[in-house]
Amino acid sequence: MNIEIVEFYLWEIDDKKGILLGSLHVYLEDIKAHLRGVLVKKRKNSWYFGLPCKFEGKTNGTSKDKRARYPVFSYEDREKTLELRNLIIEMGKDYIMKRHFECKEKQ
Repeated sequence: MNIEIVEFYLWEIDDKKGILLGSLHVYLEDIKAHLRGVLVKKRKNSWYFGLPCKFEGKTNGTSKDKRARYPVFSYEDREKTLELRNLIIEMGKDYIMKRHFECKEKQ
């Protein structure tokens, strides 16, 4: 599977708390498709990457909300979706660290 990280869109950053929040734009070369809205959260040394999804159901602002999560994109083969997710995590971390943190250190 061949992918390219096109861009990282930064929404929020707090260097003191080690928080980073944003989204990735990923190009899926094999099927010539763009995947936008890959959620990226970083807190200290912990990273989270989430493929775009839609939530359905009622919410009342508590941690016991019963909302279903539906992926916006997935391959028919679950293993291929997991491979995509793992590639996005690996390449996304490198892209963000090089583009965001190295540029910041040079300033």
